[in-house]
Amino acid sequence: MCGIAGVYRSHAPADDRLVVQAMLDRLRPRGPDGEGILSEGALCLGHRRLAILDLSDAARQPMVSESGRYVISFNGEIYNYRELIAELEIAPGSLRTRGDTEVLLRAWERWGSDCLQRLAGQWAFAIYDRLEEKLWLVRDRFGEKPLYYHERDGILSFASTILALLGAPWVSREISPEALQECLTLRYVVSPHTVVRGVSKIPPGHLLTAGRSGREVRSWWSPRFRQDAERAGRRRKQEIAEEFGRLLGQATRRCLVSDRPVALLLSDGIDSGALAAVLSETHPAFRAFTFKAVGSADELRSAEGRPGEGETLEGEAITATYDELARSVVPALAGLNEPVGDGAALAIWLLIRKARPHATVFLCGQGADEILGGYRLSQDRFRLAVLRRFCKLPLPFLNRAMPHFVNGEESPAIRRVAMARTPAPLAPAVARFLIYRPLPAWALEGVLGAAIAPGRYLEAIDRLYQECSPAASDLDRIQEVMLKTFLPENLLSQGDSVAMASSAELRMPYLDRDLVAFVLGLPREMRVGLWPGHVNTKLVLRWWGRNRLSRRVLRHPKRTFRFGSIRALLKSPASDLRGVILDSEVLRRHLGGLPAWMKEPAGLPRGTWGATTWTLASLAAWCDAAGVR
Repeated sequence: MCGIAGVYRSHAPADDRLVVQAMLDRLRPRGPDGEGILSEGALCLGHRRLAILDLSDAARQPMVSESGRYVISFNGEIYNYRELIAELEIAPGSLRTRGDTEVLLRAWERWGSDCLQRLAGQWAFAIYDRLEEKLWLVRDRFGEKPLYYHERDGILSFASTILALLGAPWVSREISPEALQECLTLRYVVSPHTVVRGVSKIPPGHLLTAGRSGREVRSWWSPRFRQDAERAGRRRKQEIAEEFGRLLGQATRRCLVSDRPVALLLSDGIDSGALAAVLSETHPAFRAFTFKAVGSADELRSAEGRPGEGETLEGEAITATYDELARSVVPALAGLNEPVGDGAALAIWLLIRKARPHATVFLCGQGADEILGGYRLSQDRFRLAVLRRFCKLPLPFLNRAMPHFVNGEESPAIRRVAMARTPAPLAPAVARFLIYRPLPAWALEGVLGAAIAPGRYLEAIDRLYQECSPAASDLDRIQEVMLKTFLPENLLSQGDSVAMASSAELRMPYLDRDLVAFVLGLPREMRVGLWPGHVNTKLVLRWWGRNRLSRRVLRHPKRTFRFGSIRALLKSPASDLRGVILDSEVLRRHLGGLPAWMKEPAGLPRGTWGATTWTLASLAAWCDAAGVR
């Protein structure tokens, strides 16, 4: 993993080395092992290196292709680069390095952007054609690696983090009021927007092309469950499970490609437990680390109010006291690539920081729920199906139930009519379904101290549901939207942030190219069952695990790492988190209802006060560190 930065001027070249150097200085934790800048003509390109493959100086970047035509600054790993060497028919001994970056350059020179479909891995990179003076900014399928950019007066600036991008003097440090509203509603901001005015992010699976004639952003990959998926139903369950296991094994082995030590982040759930089972077959001495908070039951209660229990499978426990959690919350949130309202980032930040002396690369189970159909999807689909039918009946109490199950700013009566009239596959779109409940419109207006512009509430969610295939099932739509929102903007964003804060790399086997392609071809009955219950989710993984995982792991409800409740942290003198929020210049300026919110208004849906307050803490700590006002 690394950090990239650069400036491209399409019309009036200038010397931007000092600007790019300032950006690279802010990327030092992402790349402690080396630095490079290349400046010529329209482009100044920089790189900070965390050496994972080929630790020698031969692999330093920016790297120039063998022909001299292309230059690249690359952040990520191409797990199948050795397979690509064979596909490209590269003669043994003709490569200058033993890593993946040079192979990627060869692939781009041979196939252009079509090479992206052949890559298995995670990446964000800038590649420049010296002959045509054209620049591409590229991001991987799911957005595992970040890439932000800013455009003004023919100057395209880009970097791995917003903080680095702010090293360019022409980039605004003003918060975007519209993005702030979305962040408070969802706990994150959906691509291509960010909380900073004028700063955008390349959406997952997209590339930006810039040249003398202008620039465009286009999609090169999108998660889409295939319309012919029902054909898979003709195959036997055992056959499907074995093929899934084969691909999971391949994906896990790919993630072991490294010249630095690799370990596993292990929770007590089925996702990381399955990775541990795969690794135990070929790497019995593989190290695994798990997080265990030490403190009173009240202090260590989860944000949803559930006490943690049965924390781990077998793994080396990384412990943290409650005081450590409290002292770490502000630096952990301040170091995020962008604000995210998820307290789990705190636990993972501490876990990786303490395990970092033993490994540089960490595997984890993130992505399994979104790809395979986890969380509460069996219960939520069942509830939506029942609700849609009941909405057709003259039951007065349903109007009171609407705000709990159908998101929106419309009146309960209007939401009820919409649910009654919608076909079953479209029910999630009408309900604006999200795996975690958004902040209600009335509560958002309360914390803002102002009215929301009509049509802006959950605008991004409406757009993403509209982009789903007309033939998609209800489950397809739910998962496709989740793969474009909660996965990249929350889980992957904070995962990359907390790993890179410790100069470490996080890898997710469940997001492997071939494993994902297989699952996207499965019918919904092989992902989520018809009846409620967590054992009716991620079915193909549970089928495969029946003879490989313990019954406890197979049937264990999903839990995150214990990281302490926001209420307890607000009371801790070790963090002064309440003061961080209430004294935040940016929050005081834009949120007229902030003091009232901190007193916890009545009538909020369960969990939304804590989740939104985590978001406020993240915004306050991050904006203060970044100088955003």
